[in-house]
Amino acid sequence: MMFIVLLVLLAPFSAQAASPMDFARGYLLETQADFALQRLELPFEVYNASVRADLADLRVFNAEGAEVPMHLRRIQVLPAAAQEQPLPLFRVAGGSEGVQDYDFRMQVRTSDQGAVLETRMSALPPETEQALLLDASAITEDLVALRFEAGTSSSAFLRVEVRGSDDLFSWRPSGSAVLAFMEHENGRILQDRVMLHGKRWKYYLLTGPADLSLLTGAHARKVSGDAGLTRRFLPLTGELIEEGTYEYILPPALPVDVLDLGDVENAVLGVKVLSPLKDDWRQVAAGALFRLTVDGQSLAGPGLALHGPHERLRIVMQGAPVPLRVGWLPHELVFMPQGPGPFTLAVGSRSAKRGPDMLAAMLGDKKIGTLRLGTAVIAAPVVLGGEDRLLPESNHAAFVLWAVLGLGVVLLGFMAWRLVRTLDQKK
Repeated sequence: MMFIVLLVLLAPFSAQAASPMDFARGYLLETQADFALQRLELPFEVYNASVRADLADLRVFNAEGAEVPMHLRRIQVLPAAAQEQPLPLFRVAGGSEGVQDYDFRMQVRTSDQGAVLETRMSALPPETEQALLLDASAITEDLVALRFEAGTSSSAFLRVEVRGSDDLFSWRPSGSAVLAFMEHENGRILQDRVMLHGKRWKYYLLTGPADLSLLTGAHARKVSGDAGLTRRFLPLTGELIEEGTYEYILPPALPVDVLDLGDVENAVLGVKVLSPLKDDWRQVAAGALFRLTVDGQSLAGPGLALHGPHERLRIVMQGAPVPLRVGWLPHELVFMPQGPGPFTLAVGSRSAKRGPDMLAAMLGDKKIGTLRLGTAVIAAPVVLGGEDRLLPESNHAAFVLWAVLGLGVVLLGFMAWRLVRTLDQKK
């Protein structure tokens, strides 16, 4: 009897399903017809509306208010070491008319597989231009860049060009850049790669008017899993805390992974990035941000790596303050459009708990790329449960639970009293 009473009292709380009104706001979704699954890249508006660092307050509902299966993921970016492969490097001689006119078939010996075994060259006169020959014949993946290493004491700007060839005779332009290895009062200026364009070649030739002897190594950067993604950026607006130190507030779920210069040219800025830790601040990153024009060539740093999300940041600027921005690779939401549309992406709830991911097994990261998915986009915003859903979660459930348990104790006491009274009456 008592067990049945408890089940009846607790049933409304254990069986309560999520509904659109449990969330503060939402966005209508435009979907593509004839696709069993839809893909949505989360825009900044969704990150800004979420109040959960783990994005657990995201749901997709159909027009009847029923929750549909969804899967949320981020592409895991491989570390730089996993994306690169060292290249054999050979020093060769150029000529006064340009290295592209040189007959490399007479200077280079290769194996049957095409690997460079040696280069033959005589002593070089002082005015002879040097070149670096890179052997990429063993690489089968597409390449996006060449990265170079310089000697420990090297300090220089090098304007270089890269050409590609499959036969060591005919060479085609493949890229150009300014390489920079410099120490600056606000930090180190390092630009060590040349972005490649066009087809992949077996061999690459690096040339330039400066002395290339300071370059001691080369690496080929392969196309990685995030190559098809577009990094999004947000200009930062902060509050001055003290001289040279600014504080910034970011959405708690925004997966920022890079800090860079904003809309500014010809600037070098040293920065220290601090994140709150209990009642103090700890340093999470430090380095130099730069964007320069050297000999008409743009020279821009890769930015400073962050490991977000970060809800608050303090940035100490070593130099004249300049605009900053943060970048991130967005999440991808895949959902199954079950039931009638339109579908609504609901967001913003302190009390929402992450539900079961019914698509996870079917949509592993390696499987998503092989499936044909429709592309959904954010349409009009809608108000759902209102701003009250953003308030800290009240402890009503715990209060009711204790009330039910207290009622159970009272009922048990009453039943025990009735039993004792009945026994007394039978004596």
